[in-house]
Amino acid sequence: MKNIKLLKVLAFIVLMAVGLGFLASSATVPRADLVEAEQLNEISGIAASRIHKDILYAQNDSGGDSAVYILNTKGKLEGTLRLSEIRNRDWEDIAVGPGPEKNRSYIYLGEIGDNAARYESAFIYRIAEPDSIRGERFTSKVDKLEFVYADGARDAEALLVEPRTKDIVIISKREEQVGVYVLSYPQSTRELNTAKKVLSLPLSWVTAADISPRRDAILIKTYTSVYSYKVKKKDSLVKALTRKPKILPYIIEPQGEAICFSSDGGSRFTLSERSGDSPLYLYQYRK
Repeated sequence: MKNIKLLKVLAFIVLMAVGLGFLASSATVPRADLVEAEQLNEISGIAASRIHKDILYAQNDSGGDSAVYILNTKGKLEGTLRLSEIRNRDWEDIAVGPGPEKNRSYIYLGEIGDNAARYESAFIYRIAEPDSIRGERFTSKVDKLEFVYADGARDAEALLVEPRTKDIVIISKREEQVGVYVLSYPQSTRELNTAKKVLSLPLSWVTAADISPRRDAILIKTYTSVYSYKVKKKDSLVKALTRKPKILPYIIEPQGEAICFSSDGGSRFTLSERSGDSPLYLYQYRK
């Protein structure tokens, strides 16, 4: 057992060394802000607010509270939004984007984790961005979007919302070539939706994704790498994802499962699950 633990530590040190070497060679060093809030212990998703400046939303994964944690971009906890009567079975990513009400911004929570591919269905929870973000608040105004995959149950940890079409895009996690699935707008809150596979990507162990508010780039994150796909003005997302991505600088985190663009699309954030007593940092990378 001690040997296994030692090997894990050594592997992490090697990955850190490789990551720091890449950063040094690319002259891109991220800002690192300490995250002290104890509630943020198993973060698996972050997303930037569209209506509150310098604010990020985050959520814990499997078995965590049914809550959206509200951070500023320096890692300080500003507030908590709790979802009444909703259980966190395995929330794995969070996104912000448009929805059913015009000129309103929404938070999307992905109940899409399924390690053993055993659940009959998965869920997306949609709530309007709150007008006030300070302190603890509760909401029961939650749209529950239940869905199945057209080709059977699977594990996923990456979610984004297409700003132009309002389609919800989910990327699976574990396959040798992961699948890209689309829940086309309008999604039903009453009937079972079907996520249709539109593409396979030559990636594996995908843990997060986001699309720029300017709709000019897509980020896809694995445990060890971050990929950026350029999106041209007339592109569908499928077409954009067929391009060769750019590999971006990234410091390997203990269990990095969260990434998002800033609200202006000019930078990106990553955040890990907490690892024991080690300090937790919110990293911000400039383009």
